[in-house]
Amino acid sequence: MISLRIYGRFRLTGENGEDLTPKSLKARGLLAMLALAPDHCRAREWLQDKLWSDRDAKQGSESLRQTLTIIRRALGEYAHVLRSDREKVSLDPRQFAIEPSQTNSFRRDESDLELFSDLSIRDREFEHWIRNQRLSWAPSPRRIDDYYGSNSRRLTRLAIFFRQEGIVDDNSENTIRTIFSLTTASLLDFSDFQIFHEFGLMPIAGQPPPTHGIVVSIAAVSAFTGSLLYAAIRHSDGRIFWMKTFAGNSSFSAREGELICTIGAEILEAILNVFRTRTEDLCIPDCAAIFANRGRSLLFQIDRNSLAAADRQLQLAYQFGPAPQYLAWRSFLRNLANFQHRTSSFLDDPIDIETLAREAIHQAPGSAIALSVGAHIEYLSGGSVRNSLLLARRAVGFDPLNAITHAILSNAELVTGNFVESRRLALVALDLAGSGDHRSFVEFFCCMSAAALGDYQVAIDHAETALFLRPSFRAPLRYLIALYKHAGRPADLQRVLTRLRAVEPDFHIGRLLDNNYPVTTLRRIRLIEAISN
Repeated sequence: MISLRIYGRFRLTGENGEDLTPKSLKARGLLAMLALAPDHCRAREWLQDKLWSDRDAKQGSESLRQTLTIIRRALGEYAHVLRSDREKVSLDPRQFAIEPSQTNSFRRDESDLELFSDLSIRDREFEHWIRNQRLSWAPSPRRIDDYYGSNSRRLTRLAIFFRQEGIVDDNSENTIRTIFSLTTASLLDFSDFQIFHEFGLMPIAGQPPPTHGIVVSIAAVSAFTGSLLYAAIRHSDGRIFWMKTFAGNSSFSAREGELICTIGAEILEAILNVFRTRTEDLCIPDCAAIFANRGRSLLFQIDRNSLAAADRQLQLAYQFGPAPQYLAWRSFLRNLANFQHRTSSFLDDPIDIETLAREAIHQAPGSAIALSVGAHIEYLSGGSVRNSLLLARRAVGFDPLNAITHAILSNAELVTGNFVESRRLALVALDLAGSGDHRSFVEFFCCMSAAALGDYQVAIDHAETALFLRPSFRAPLRYLIALYKHAGRPADLQRVLTRLRAVEPDFHIGRLLDNNYPVTTLRRIRLIEAISN
């Protein structure tokens, strides 16, 4: 019998405790996927897709064979536990076991609570798989009856109760659990909410309803062509604040990860919008989450008054609950002020962008927004482009629902020459943004990614959409000047020049070539030749 420790550091041991852990990361990744698979068995093609997604079928098959050889050598006398044929690979369930969880042990380090905490493989498909597994295998949030069971837990923070209210099949249940987990992770990266998950359970009779919070319910319902997800946000007394039905196919499978993320992102934005617009209905007192939520909404209005007000709201949020994420948002706000107005001196607090970004990462190295903003500031301030890319990739891994982190990663990939990946990420960001306040910002990042690929008409469409959504947004105007000049469209060029000069009277086309003018990315792509020629 061999056994695998799945929480904390990856460790495979033999019957007498001998260490059988392969040195190869991909060998460990393959064992992890077999360990968590039904009957410890996976198809060869499935494993190849997760570990060698960037290779063709022949190369992936050869890499899989080599990795199986590495595992057998590491297993030594237990090599027979690993079985394979032309179609599948498995671990003999009679001679393989997962170590019992010890996550409740006294004073265990937080890393011991994470599934395969030291397993990091640079393949997009594997990263997506391990992220979902970590969310699914994470310790369960407290139940609603636990919450009601102690007066000491009564609300000092906003409460969100996630409830599953109907199931069609196991796939639907897994989809709903994944949506709950992803949305929870994103909400907790934004503010200090109290979040509770309920699966097919009702509150204990006679207990008081939740106050200062909302109930988010998702049900899977039958349809003629497959399954649908129905989501609603309710007051504790049953009043519905928001509802929507999401169409799917016959099963919301794991390959529909992007659809699941899009649904989760829309529910996330709906939750934040309800807290922002229904404060009186919910009898919400002043608290950190409310101030932060107002600040985030004001930030994307981008005029000076709104940015100044947003900064004050985020300062108040930090005073009520000093979460480092609020520092990251304040750093992002200053970057946006410089982007839009070429200065942030009109803000009440003179603290600089880099200080806020560094402190946010120092206090919360696992925060998606802290890492993402840090990545963006690193690039714009002339730091390491490679470091910026690594930080941005980590940010997206921590919060797959955040459109801003995807947009920033798109920009980081662009400046390192990965134009196709930059474009893909920009479009993912656009899907995640939905109809949120930040959609104009994301449309502009889509403009940059399309321009880098030379898809100039598509870039024009994104920039014009960004302006339609936020007419005062100056960044799209700057790109449109270069785009229309390149396209030889003098009437459109004059139109956008007139709009930009209305807010920047001293603007002339040569400004786009100045190193201190806020078009850093434009100067890195071929479109800038339209200005310099």
